[in-house]
Amino acid sequence: MTAFRTAASPQAGSIVLPAERRAELLKLAEGSASGFVAGLAASWVMDRFQDQAQGLFRPGPADGKSPGDPATVKAAERFTVLASGRGLPRKDKDEAGSAVHYLVGAMAGSLYGAVVEVKPQAARWRGAAMGLAAATLIDQLAVPLAGFARPPWKYTVGTHLYGYASHLVFGMATEALRRTLRGPIAELSGSAAEGGLETRDWAVPLLLGLANGQRTMTPAVAVSITAAATADGTAGRAGPLGILSSPWTAAALGLAALGEYYVDIRPGVPARIAPMGLAARMAAGGLVGAATARPERRLLGAAIAAGGALAGAYISYRVRQRLARTFGHDRPVGLAEDALSLAGSLALAAYAAMRRNEAAPAAPIGRMLPIA
Repeated sequence: MTAFRTAASPQAGSIVLPAERRAELLKLAEGSASGFVAGLAASWVMDRFQDQAQGLFRPGPADGKSPGDPATVKAAERFTVLASGRGLPRKDKDEAGSAVHYLVGAMAGSLYGAVVEVKPQAARWRGAAMGLAAATLIDQLAVPLAGFARPPWKYTVGTHLYGYASHLVFGMATEALRRTLRGPIAELSGSAAEGGLETRDWAVPLLLGLANGQRTMTPAVAVSITAAATADGTAGRAGPLGILSSPWTAAALGLAALGEYYVDIRPGVPARIAPMGLAARMAAGGLVGAATARPERRLLGAAIAAGGALAGAYISYRVRQRLARTFGHDRPVGLAEDALSLAGSLALAAYAAMRRNEAAPAAPIGRMLPIA
């Protein structure tokens, strides 16, 4: 006779994630998220510093010739050619270069935030070490090797001082902001015991809601998959949203999401900011916001996620329109948006599931196979 072991009981044969390993993954996720936000904000601080410092350092090639477009613009230009087969319009170059600058800053900050969780000494000199490393690895090595700038020896000393000073500002700003954000996040467990409002009570629903603004079904699929794969389900098997923990629900939502991906890149599809599209996104956002919230915060999670879905729909609609005009094609932009929404939703849902189950000694991370 064939039987199934339930995911609620981590018995022999299940895939178990030990509590210590789960705690490590949570630290990495929270450190990376804090670093991402800090790197994004520090990129703005770096921009403002460069606005004031250019007159002092006078960066430029040693031969006095025009350096051409900045490295960030050249990177955006190359990506546009690879993605669409056409160059970047002149009117879009400044914005595209800024987008690359902020993206690189956020990614560097995210990596730094994760590394500091494992190796705290990486934060030495209040982030100055990170700034020096970023200047050397990115400006002095990666950018010239990628062909976005001339070799380092073809620039003036002032150019190198300007680059290192800018990245020192970036590194120290990133560390200051990371430390500010990481402090409250590190105290989540204590605030939970006191019943206080945690960072995750608003951050996770908000981010899932923004993803819902991009795709109606994707966050629900992500939450359902992680609910079905964990010990008690992210939504809580005994709660009103326990249906999300069913593998059948995950399969049905997955098919619906695939259908949405297909329809999204077809011509003539109604805009996501049409009333029906907005209503569906907000309703789905409310569902996943409630499903990933602590039981006592479900109403708050639903409201925040629904608001995030409304904002995300308008933001993603405008961004996609602009990118489609830049690239000359909508399909690659739509596919990239699918991937972004799916990856972000899965990461957030998995984080919420681990947080929900962190009080348990161990939680299965995969459903069990049939046994004889």
